[in-house]
Amino acid sequence: MKFDEILLYEGKDNDNVDRARCDIEVFAEDNGIELRSFSEIGDLTELEGESDADRIVLSLGGDGTFLRAADMISSFQLPILGINLGKLGFLSGLDCKELVKGLSSVFRGEFRVEELTRLRCQVNHEKLKKSKDYTALNEVVVSRGDVSSFAEVELYLDSTRVATYPGDGVIVATPTGSTAYSLSSGGPLITRDTPAFTITPLNVHQLGLIPIICSEESEIELVAGTEVTIQVDGNRIGDLNPEQSVKITKSSVSTLMVVPDMRSGFFDTVRNKLNWGLNRGV
Repeated sequence: MKFDEILLYEGKDNDNVDRARCDIEVFAEDNGIELRSFSEIGDLTELEGESDADRIVLSLGGDGTFLRAADMISSFQLPILGINLGKLGFLSGLDCKELVKGLSSVFRGEFRVEELTRLRCQVNHEKLKKSKDYTALNEVVVSRGDVSSFAEVELYLDSTRVATYPGDGVIVATPTGSTAYSLSSGGPLITRDTPAFTITPLNVHQLGLIPIICSEESEIELVAGTEVTIQVDGNRIGDLNPEQSVKITKSSVSTLMVVPDMRSGFFDTVRNKLNWGLNRGV
């Protein structure tokens, strides 16, 4: 596949973003590639009536920017390349310092596309800001939110009761999300090609309740025992009252992440980002 159009999504407005945008504009003009920007899903609806151009989405920013762009384009199934202007950049394919060289490589066809699993989140609560169905690339979090007392969340896997989690809540993460909130909460790393989800308790107040890895074909249900909030890829979508629940399954849509051939492998990235390779000084 060779791309003939760039759809550009920008994160925060700062000098780094401005410089990267200018580099992309020059690259597009020099190579006869159409370039347009978008900032919300409404900007993409016009694509439905257009010809089938080979488009690539570029996200300028950090992992949060990539997530927002990936969420917006999920129903369009467009390939997305992250250009890291942030700190960690687990989801980035290129760093800004290698931007022009990297884009030249990608537009020569030197890349692969990884199909990243998304979560489907269904909520049985009518008082939500949007539709009852959401998808997430990283995670769905059910937590106590602004409430000062413990949250109680009951977990069911394929209709079988597993346990009740008293604490701050529960994270359900994809392999992609295993390097994000779940990891910082003690969850395991899962390589992106592993067909599994991880369920990680947040500050649970009961010994023995440890993270669980389950098949991506599982139906995960989280039932609220107390008032809790629901976050999908960091966005709060609503609250649950006791006995209300959220069901989480594998989404029928995925995120198509462009990985340049020049990018290092998964564990090279993990070592660099998490400082696993640092000399201990002994």
